[in-house]
Amino acid sequence: MAGEKNLHDADFTISLFRFCQLLCEGHNLEFQNYLRSQPGSNTNVNIIICTVDYLLSLQESLIDFYWHYSGKGTVDAHGKENFCRAINVAKQVFNTLTEYIQGPCPQNQLALANSRLWDAIAGFLYIFAHMQRKLSQDPSQIELLRELIKLQKDMIILLLSMLEGNVLNGPIGKQMVDTLIESQSNVELLLQFIDIFLKMKGLTTSEAFQEFDANKDGFISPKEFRRAMEAQKMFTNQDIDYILMCVDVNQDGKIDFMEFTERFHNPAKDIGFNMAVLLINLSEHMPHDLRLQRLMDKAKSFLSYFQEFLGRIEIKGGAGYIERVYFEITESNIEQWNSPHIKESKKAFLHLAVNETDDKQKLEKFINFCEDTIFEVRLS
Repeated sequence: MAGEKNLHDADFTISLFRFCQLLCEGHNLEFQNYLRSQPGSNTNVNIIICTVDYLLSLQESLIDFYWHYSGKGTVDAHGKENFCRAINVAKQVFNTLTEYIQGPCPQNQLALANSRLWDAIAGFLYIFAHMQRKLSQDPSQIELLRELIKLQKDMIILLLSMLEGNVLNGPIGKQMVDTLIESQSNVELLLQFIDIFLKMKGLTTSEAFQEFDANKDGFISPKEFRRAMEAQKMFTNQDIDYILMCVDVNQDGKIDFMEFTERFHNPAKDIGFNMAVLLINLSEHMPHDLRLQRLMDKAKSFLSYFQEFLGRIEIKGGAGYIERVYFEITESNIEQWNSPHIKESKKAFLHLAVNETDDKQKLEKFINFCEDTIFEVRLS
């Protein structure tokens, strides 16, 4: 693998970047700024830019890895080992960069925005799109695919941190949109993967699909699988061809369609949620960018899937700006939240907080309400 020599010290590299991350833990603004500039020192080293340079070098090695294996049927054991090592280093670098800027630290955000970070992001989008497609077509590579998706999540968290505290139509938001549009074909491949495998669960659990399972044993032939997908009209012919390249059959030539569904549904849901948060957040920062709106239109199907699972709170930051924070609402949370006794306590709290208290009391009552609700949910 190209770049393998650079990863013989992967454990030390991970520890080094983890150390830099911990120095900034807890939004340590003073040290975040110190990593960028050391006033009073004879030699000034911009650790922020050095980290980006390392990330870019790592991304180039990963692209070499992809090209090495792109013409081969599978990634062999040696390749898996090297790829996982590179992924682990890249995950730590993304986590470290995120900690450099969270709080936010505006000067470090600006330093990253003016660096080659966007080149690295574009390169990783290419890697994710093409490696994801390759690995998904080989059942023996599913663990490697999951590791790749975890890395993708860490990159998205970094991009979300870049938007933290930024103004509407600001330069960082514009640069991010520019990067996504320049890599649009790769972004669309990622969105396609998410959309296909989120829809798959609805397909394979439907009554109409179950009719194709004549023996009711959870197995169907590839031809039956194709006919079932064509009958439901949920996928294009191109999507169906891709799905059939991802399936594997048992010794009888049958597909375990529920196992196949679960294999891909959870990874798609995992990365899909983070991608949905990024696109929604970015659209709020860049509400008038027509290029982004067109990309959002292409993502409409999978965004609608997460609509009821996407919670949001608004926090007023120290600088006086309102920050929107998104979080996932699980199905079990929704069921508990809508239980009768919690509904009643919500009504009582809202009536009291809105009509009978001042701002300080509202905050106290809100905290008490949250604590009581958590206790009630645990008991329900």
